[in-house]
Amino acid sequence: MSHSASPPTRRVIDVMELLARTDRPLTASEIATALSLARATVTAVLTELAAAGWVRRDRERRFGPGPALAALRPADPEIRESAVRADLRALAQAAGCGVTLSKIEGTTLTVVAKEYAPEARVVPGLAVGQSIPLTFPAGAAVMPWRGEAERAAWLAGDAARREGPALLRFVRAHGCAVFRPDSDDAGLVDVLADLLGAVGAELVQPDLRVRVLRQLGRLTARPYREAEFLGVRPLPVGYLSAPVFVDGAAPYELQLGPLRSAVGPAERRNYVEAIRQGAQALSASLGQ
Repeated sequence: MSHSASPPTRRVIDVMELLARTDRPLTASEIATALSLARATVTAVLTELAAAGWVRRDRERRFGPGPALAALRPADPEIRESAVRADLRALAQAAGCGVTLSKIEGTTLTVVAKEYAPEARVVPGLAVGQSIPLTFPAGAAVMPWRGEAERAAWLAGDAARREGPALLRFVRAHGCAVFRPDSDDAGLVDVLADLLGAVGAELVQPDLRVRVLRQLGRLTARPYREAEFLGVRPLPVGYLSAPVFVDGAAPYELQLGPLRSAVGPAERRNYVEAIRQGAQALSASLGQ
């Protein structure tokens, strides 16, 4: 913890930031371990936060963001949260993994909603409301429906110029993009994903968490080409992305994250069909 002019205030901020970026509720002991604080100190902070509605305690005595914090979260005014969450939940259950809806504006990608299938492996990534710079190949699913200038800027890098045209053709042909690791690293995807899912990314040392997430991102960001994806042998699948349309434009990208090292052709087709149907459902909900 860095030096603070008001350590008690800093502790409250640290607890709230940890809960806000975590995909599952945490016990007081887990929070104390993650922040290197005394259990008694964390319990006192949580008691006050719960009384004010900033955190909520469940039946297992674990804590997550409360209604007062949820009311302050940046929301996309264009989405109907209840309908979007229902559509995301249905897709997550159908595919058996995590799903994320992001909004892409200019050179920024912002997560607006996410859901996980029951009993699915949870691999923490970007939190709702978190934004990152949009760089190739992120945003591939919406680029065929963006303006020429925006698409040209997205294709400006060496890797984008080399792989981008084929990727955009794939998106137009299949209605989605599919990404994978290098074949030699397929097993490492399982290892990294299991590590984060088992211990919770918030309990991994911060520097190590950043390195693991960065490496996992690199291992799942190689786009498939047509001939390779349509082959008959099992292939690793990191994630899929599909455009979500509103009034003829594609402001949102839907992401589905199987994170599997070996997926047969029938299952690959099922994932493609699932994300296409999910994107169509979301387009209908957002267009109302």
